[in-house]
Amino acid sequence: MRNLRLLTLISFLLFMSRGIIGPVTSLYSASLGADYVAIGLLGTVTSLTAVVASALWGSLSDRLGRRKQILVGGLLLLAAAEVLIATAPSFHYLFAWNVLSALASAAYGTASLALMGDLLERGDESRGLQVGTYRGLASLGFGLMALISGRVADMLQISAPFWIAASLALAAGLVSLTVQEPGAERAALPALGEVLREAPLALGRRLRALLAAARGLPREERFMAEGTPTTALPLAPLLVSSLLWSLVTGAVYAVWANYMVLEAGYSPTVMSRLWAVASLSEFPLMILAGWLSDRIGRLPMLSLGFVAWSLVFTGYILVPRLPWIIGVQLVRGFAYSAFTATAMAYAAEVRSRDQRGRVSGLYSSAGGLGSILGAAVGGTLTQALGFRAMFAVNAAVILAGALYLAWAALRHRQALQRSAAA
Repeated sequence: MRNLRLLTLISFLLFMSRGIIGPVTSLYSASLGADYVAIGLLGTVTSLTAVVASALWGSLSDRLGRRKQILVGGLLLLAAAEVLIATAPSFHYLFAWNVLSALASAAYGTASLALMGDLLERGDESRGLQVGTYRGLASLGFGLMALISGRVADMLQISAPFWIAASLALAAGLVSLTVQEPGAERAALPALGEVLREAPLALGRRLRALLAAARGLPREERFMAEGTPTTALPLAPLLVSSLLWSLVTGAVYAVWANYMVLEAGYSPTVMSRLWAVASLSEFPLMILAGWLSDRIGRLPMLSLGFVAWSLVFTGYILVPRLPWIIGVQLVRGFAYSAFTATAMAYAAEVRSRDQRGRVSGLYSSAGGLGSILGAAVGGTLTQALGFRAMFAVNAAVILAGALYLAWAALRHRQALQRSAAA
């Protein structure tokens, strides 16, 4: 329990650092001279880096049999990256510093998810509830800081939130030094040259697995090195849902702040508070979503969350004004919670411990590929057709994803019934 509390505190601090910069990131890029296409390209470069880095960190954590070193290093590197972003003289520098930030974020994300799975491995059937509580507190931290993000930018300067983010990431890194991993077989630390030689192979395996998932191959386990699944859940729907979710949210939220300020007419302070409405609602909703996923199943819950996302994007088109936008943001809180809590529990339990780092990296890589497409599509569609057309396209895409997940849930249920009958 001590380790779980420490991971929760680390996550709370880290998401506070993300919350203070989340609502103003695209505005900051624009203040340094970036147009919408450049903002989209910044997201693409960041996501491409995350795909490669997640493959490397996931394989490395399984090979080492430990996660802590990667967790600590990622958080400290993230603090340094935020300082560099805060001092960038023009948006061109952000390409390099965002790469550094993506490397660090991928290290934290992959290691923390795998470590959470390790800690919950001997748990009961309430993993969804436990993950929802852990992730809900992180959203609370994000929402509290998003609430003041625009105000800080208005009172001080647009770069001020990034200095605060660096301080919070550093605090999270220092707390992570006190984490004690559960007992595991530990391998010797490989040489740097060996790691770099294996990185392209690890990435190739991840990309082949993603392509296999997209084709709907029935036995995803063939792409893993060894071991067997720990549950009957299929891997392909998790990867497809991660890719689609990252695609549409990457597209919409790359320029959402610009839409709310420039077209809907809100000030940065009000815009950040509207963002915070959704984030703060995620604290109870994440717990609820985790509990529901334990009751109705991971796949049905993912499908329900995708339906909610289509309603959110439609709401941005039809009712962007107060007070209706508050209701839209509350639905967004549920949609975000339904996907995040469920997918994290899904990723943590779908494979055994010796493959959990690889699965975490694979899950992150799928999300990274979706973000690459989303950031590029979001910025380009907005530049060419406007905000509302971009929202409509993404509403249609995520609704199609909801139908796919409902179909996958039906197939999975039928497979379980056949297995029970046999």
